[in-house]
Order: sequence, then C-alpha cells, then structure tokens
Amino acid sequence: MRSINRLNLKGKKYIIFDMDGTLIDSIGVWNKTDQELIEIYGNQTIELDKIQMERDTFLHDNQNSDIYLAYCDYLIKKYSLTIENAEKLLSIRWEKSGEILKEEVDFKDDVVQLVLELKRMGFTLVLAAMPTQIQLDIYAKRNKKMLKQMNILEVFDLITKKEDVVNKKPNPEIYIKIMKHYNATPNECLVFEDSYTGVLASKSAGIECVNIYDQYADIDRDKIDAITDYSIKNYKEFLNLIKKEFLSELG
Repeated sequence: MRSINRLNLKGKKYIIFDMDGTLIDSIGVWNKTDQELIEIYGNQTIELDKIQMERDTFLHDNQNSDIYLAYCDYLIKKYSLTIENAEKLLSIRWEKSGEILKEEVDFKDDVVQLVLELKRMGFTLVLAAMPTQIQLDIYAKRNKKMLKQMNILEVFDLITKKEDVVNKKPNPEIYIKIMKHYNATPNECLVFEDSYTGVLASKSAGIECVNIYDQYADIDRDKIDAITDYSIKNYKEFLNLIKKEFLSELG
C-alpha cells in the first residue's frame, strides 16, 4: 500500500465509486434488519458483528443468480426461522429495510463535497453500485436527507446496479463492463471501495483503488491493507489532497 500523497491523477478520466459503505453509510442497516428478522422468526438474539460476518462470508462464497433470495434461504435454514419460504422472507426484508433506507441512511462525511469537486474538475463519475433498482430508487428519489445534498441521478454520468451484472464482487465484471462502456483502460480509472470484496474486484480488473475506511470492514482490515493501492480514513483527507496537489493543474 502506497501513501495517498503518491497518487497521480494525471491521465485519470473516470472516477468510480462503490455505493454501500463507500458513498453512503448503509451497511449497519442490513445488520439491524437481519438481527430483527432472526429475533422475530427464530426467537434468537444474534450479535450484529456475527450477523455481518456470516452474511459477508455467504455473499463472498456464493454466486447465485439471485443472491439475496439465496441468502434468505440460508437464514431460514441456519436459524430455523418460522416463515413460509425464502421469497416471503425476502419481501419482508425489503419492507423492513426500506423505511430505514429512506429515513436514516445518509452520505458519508465530506463525500458530497468531494464528488461535486471532482465533477467540477471534469472527471467522468461512475457509481459502481450493487443495490437493486428498488434500493437505488429509494436513495435517488425518496431519501430526502440525501436529496437535499446531492441527486445521484444528476451528478453521476453512469450508474450500475445489481441487475446489470451476472457476477457480483469480488468478480471484476462490474468494472470490466464500465471500462468497456467508455472504451477506457484501467490506467484511466480510479476506484473508491470500502470492503475487501470491492477492493479485490477493482484490483482484479487492474484498476488502482482507494480504500475508504468503514468500521464494518474492520474484520477484513489486514486483507484490505494487503491489496489496496491507497487507504484514507475519511474523504476530507482526499479532498484536501486534490485541492493542494491537483486543483491548480486540473481546474
């Protein structure tokens, strides 16, 4: 891992952001939702960090076409949930999480200012998101807290979602598709990711990656640090860097 001060933005044209945990603080929503489902239908109280670890492991090890449906089936079997089937649990999971996503989820600190600055500097901005269209609609149209700060549909030049790819991260498909869309080379791109699977997907596509710290990725911190190109604690760190080092040249 190199110092962020060694990052060279010259030649970069496409700045790509992951969404959950990178652009927005949302990982905790899923931990809380799954904890409630296990309590209601399994009569068990599971620690949030254990829920996240098990979900991360499942999502990493499985490549089902409908990964969230498969995950719900996994929850039913693992915790003997008293619910009809995975389809029903998935529907309830979306319903429970939807209100939280709409009312509580917000952008990570200083990322809006950074994104708008990068936009002003002339970079093409891409959101390499893996949420479903339902989630994306909540973030882009129904979350008033986020809309007051930035409309992602207007700011990002390209937004991908779960339905646009066959293979989820750490498979690099999403990044390869983005490069193909723009006829771009890896050297022209820079990715921001919070998780190990995201960083691994970026590196597998040959793209330099900046890991933004997220507490929910601490379980994989050593693995992240071993493969990421750069690491920042917050977006103000990167914003200060481009203002000092690149603004006069690129702006």
